[in-house]
Amino acid sequence: MNLLGALQNLGLNEKEARVYLALLKKNRGSAYWIAEEARLKKPTTYVILDDLIKKGLVYKVPREKKQLFVAKSPKEALAIAEEKLAITKEALPELLALSEGERPKPKTLFFEGLSAVRNALAWSNKQMNGRELVGFYAHAENIPNETLNLVWEYYADDFLKNNLRLRGIVPNHPNLKKYREIDAKYNRKIKVIPLDEYSSNISIEIGDGFITFFSFKDMQITRIENKDIAATMRQVFEMVWKCRPEKPQGAEF
Repeated sequence: MNLLGALQNLGLNEKEARVYLALLKKNRGSAYWIAEEARLKKPTTYVILDDLIKKGLVYKVPREKKQLFVAKSPKEALAIAEEKLAITKEALPELLALSEGERPKPKTLFFEGLSAVRNALAWSNKQMNGRELVGFYAHAENIPNETLNLVWEYYADDFLKNNLRLRGIVPNHPNLKKYREIDAKYNRKIKVIPLDEYSSNISIEIGDGFITFFSFKDMQITRIENKDIAATMRQVFEMVWKCRPEKPQGAEF
């Protein structure tokens, strides 16, 4: 396999790829050793190392008498590249609209993987700053811990930071009890539906002009940015909300 080519596909130029590959071969190395291994001049190597540090792919070993450098794991390099790609994908429709002299059209976007899903959730929160999200939410069974941590970050800390409110319809599932106990603290108003009527493992969240479908078990989000669809789905939510009674505070799951 062409390893240099693979690294260049992550956004590195040839010299950066040679330096990164050289460091991967050894646990840590000095600039002199890296220059020899990558077949580059030492001043050039220092410049490239600084660039790789800025890109988050290399770091200096602290408190060493001799300055040493370490390459981060290729998995981390790939995660950084995926995060940058997700941000670019999100901006692409607007960039295309600018180039074509048109207003952005309704669009459907797909996000997969931890960093991409995190970006999608952060976008939703920023879009709805100071306003109210509504939705039909899933139970949390068989969801990986890293996903649960992300959900907590999104529906708790980010909600307070962005002054968001939420009204939601959720299944009456035991693994949601801890969330129900702190709903008021995080601006959430919830109606609970018996599990035999509603047992979804997919969440549908409705904002102003967009809808997101969350499959946290698969770490996937599909977002539809269409004001008409969002308005219709919000009407559906309001109809269900009005016909469901409030569940008494502290009711057993």
